[in-house]
Amino acid sequence: MPCWYNKSAVLNKNLFEIKIPRSLGDLSPDYSGYVFISDIDKTYLATQIDSISGLIKAAFETAERKSNIPGFSIVLRALRRGAQDEAQKNPLVFLSASPPQLEQKLVSKMSLDGIEFDGIIFKNQLAHVRKAELKKLREHVAYKLYALLKLRETLPKNSQWVLFGDDSESDAFVFSLFSDIMAGHVRGSDLVELLKFLGVHRDEAIELGWMCRSFKDPGQPVKAIYINLETGSQPEYYRNLSPLIYPTENSLQMSFSLFEKKLIREQAVVSVAKELVMRYDFNSEELFKTLVRGFELKLYGAAISNYLTSILKQKSLLTEQTQFSEDIGILGEELMTEIDSKKPSLASFKKKYSGEGRY
Repeated sequence: MPCWYNKSAVLNKNLFEIKIPRSLGDLSPDYSGYVFISDIDKTYLATQIDSISGLIKAAFETAERKSNIPGFSIVLRALRRGAQDEAQKNPLVFLSASPPQLEQKLVSKMSLDGIEFDGIIFKNQLAHVRKAELKKLREHVAYKLYALLKLRETLPKNSQWVLFGDDSESDAFVFSLFSDIMAGHVRGSDLVELLKFLGVHRDEAIELGWMCRSFKDPGQPVKAIYINLETGSQPEYYRNLSPLIYPTENSLQMSFSLFEKKLIREQAVVSVAKELVMRYDFNSEELFKTLVRGFELKLYGAAISNYLTSILKQKSLLTEQTQFSEDIGILGEELMTEIDSKKPSLASFKKKYSGEGRY
């Protein structure tokens, strides 16, 4: 038994008492399609659940009164449907820091938004309140990493994951760290030390480190990570954190990138643009500026930019158009071979996940 593991400790078979949606276990072992995993708060819904007052408000707020992140419900429906002519019903699961007591209201809200999904994984926040563990209301690294590891045990080995989160919590850290673990970059005592550095309680860090021992050669399921810049953090920081991360400032930038990856249809991109204009008071100039900004951030290339901006102009959603001539390329899965060949040190991991340069 490795020296970093306390022999007197007892492994908790379900550390956070989470429930993996049953339908995910019904996928064929040969399934190699996409699985979409999304956060809820500040990614899909404009809610606050990292304080007692936020939890209380979320608990009493009706489904009809819950506010959306502009355009993201369209993105979710489009991902579920897929990019083919025939609807695909791709696996979609939510990984939330909300407590299970909010399930019915969240399900009702998703029903109002027309979102079909396979299930929601919850964090038992109220248990932390009862135990006066108030610091754990905001600490989501251990919980979300554990949930991703349990999903990896459940989902087919060759499934391709696309993850969605925001910059208000620890989504980027967790998603990037999970991909590093899957690539074999960090394990054992280094992983335990890194988790403690990220604020994870020692016993939970040890259990997660021990759990990762079972992933001998799991492969890399993560193909892309989308982070909604809800709090105004610097997009350049996230590209340094992981080349798989696409830091988007709104759902229209995200939809351009997803269309380029052949994950959603052209109609979905147009629908996102229409919603921003009709429901959230974006004007043509603002749409155009944000699309240019997304191109400059390397979220998508010139060919897609030219094609989709011409479509939006035809739909009278844009009044101006430029020719994107220099395809600066997108950073993403094409770089993973180079990344996998490197074995970063614990010190370099701590520096990467320090949050320096985030704002």
